Amino acid sequence: MKTVFHASTPEAVRVSVVKARNLLDDDTLELDSVAVVSDRGEAIAELHEESSLADDVTDLLAEGIRFAVCSNAVEHPAVSRLELLDGVEVVSSGVGELTRLQDAGHAYIRV
Repeated sequence: MKTVFHASTPEAVRVSVVKARNLLDDDTLELDSVAVVSDRGEAIAELHEESSLADDVTDLLAEGIRFAVCSNAVEHPAVSRLELLDGVEVVSSGVGELTRLQDAGHAYIRV
């Protein structure tokens, strides 16, 4: 099973972190891939070293959850590419990544 969470707001990123953890903890599922894609600067700011989510996101990354952010949105004034958590990927475009993942069979969940 493959899932992608689309998180466009800071609150959506926070909810996606909780939902991704719940998905990992559900022993009734066989997961192949889980991703969280953020496509707006305000949301991407939640994936920085100083974010209150940093420890949770780092744990999820270590467990194989993929976090991807839009290269256009990462230029937002609230975001510094250099401060993104290790393991957070910058992709060419958020909507492009969502399209690729859905085409590859990921269930799409808008948070």
